[in-house]
Amino acid sequence: EALAEARHRIAIGNLPTVLVVGSHEPRKNHVAVVNAAERLWREGMSFSLTFIGGNSWKSEEFQSMVQNLRWHRPIAVLRALSDELLWAAYRLAYCTVFVSLHEGFGLPLAESLASGTPAVTSDRGSMAELSDEGGALVVDPRDDDAIANALRRLLRSRTYRDRLAAELEGRRWKTWEEYAAELWDFLVEKSPPVAGDG
Repeated sequence: EALAEARHRIAIGNLPTVLVVGSHEPRKNHVAVVNAAERLWREGMSFSLTFIGGNSWKSEEFQSMVQNLRWHRPIAVLRALSDELLWAAYRLAYCTVFVSLHEGFGLPLAESLASGTPAVTSDRGSMAELSDEGGALVVDPRDDDAIANALRRLLRSRTYRDRLAAELEGRRWKTWEEYAAELWDFLVEKSPPVAGDG
């Protein structure tokens, strides 16, 4: 049922859906994603672009771009979805784009890869780490050409896209408890001894 509802709300015709999840603030780099998409649309490529997330500080440029494009391009913005519908959206997407300039963790990227959906993502920080085992194309998030080229490569070759998806099939994802245990071990091992201990 969630897949059917997500298809109704997110899909635009039979076009492959490029999904972007996250608030529309500058560090999320959504303006660069819109610019890359517009370049590919002008080249004649067929796909839809759907953003899921709310407006945030300094999101006016993004809002203006979407408003101008929505009349003649297959672009949509959804403000909020239930967790069930969000997971269905990941499953339905052809690929996701998550090219933040910096992230603490990059939860939408982790969710995309965990759902088996390949991504275009940043080549730095936690995003690069999450992509180490495959399933994603990593790019310099400050290079609009690189973002467009990676998205073009995925959209032009279903075989390549499916190869990235296959890299995700056997991947084991850590639980929150495992992440917490690793962090605890790191902090305890790196912390200097307290005077008077032992």
